Amino acid sequence: MRYFILVFLLMSLSGFSQTVSKQVISPLGGTAFSDTHKLSYTTGEVVVGAMTSEDGSIQLGNGYYPSLDLSTLNTESAELQLQVKVFPNPTTETIFITHPISNSFKVFISDLTGKVLLKKEVGKQEPINIESYPTGAYLINVTTEDKKTNTYKIIKQ
Repeated sequence: MRYFILVFLLMSLSGFSQTVSKQVISPLGGTAFSDTHKLSYTTGEVVVGAMTSEDGSIQLGNGYYPSLDLSTLNTESAELQLQVKVFPNPTTETIFITHPISNSFKVFISDLTGKVLLKKEVGKQEPINIESYPTGAYLINVTTEDKKTNTYKIIKQ
């Protein structure tokens, strides 16, 4: 009997529950039509609570913006285990590149503005002469034989 009363009470209370649908409080707005399109616009804000998308995720729905999916931006990438060594750093004349397996590398040296100063293929422990470059920082992009690439910053003194 208690179970029946509890169910009846809950069912009757659910009839008084409130739902919020999309409404617009707008002092100004309108609708424009063409042969194939209809555009409705307002200067008010959409008055809604949290909304969900088809997959059940919560969306942002209040304010001037349409529903936007909330997601976390990720700037991390998988760590590259390239094992390339560019030395000495800082340097005055030459740099060397070494790797435990690769014997040749594609090398691009550029200044900090992105201007490519050197583009060539070098062998393991082959000196790369940068003596003629002005003092400053440079980016060296090294690609191994197995197409793995990484960028290093070198300082020319």
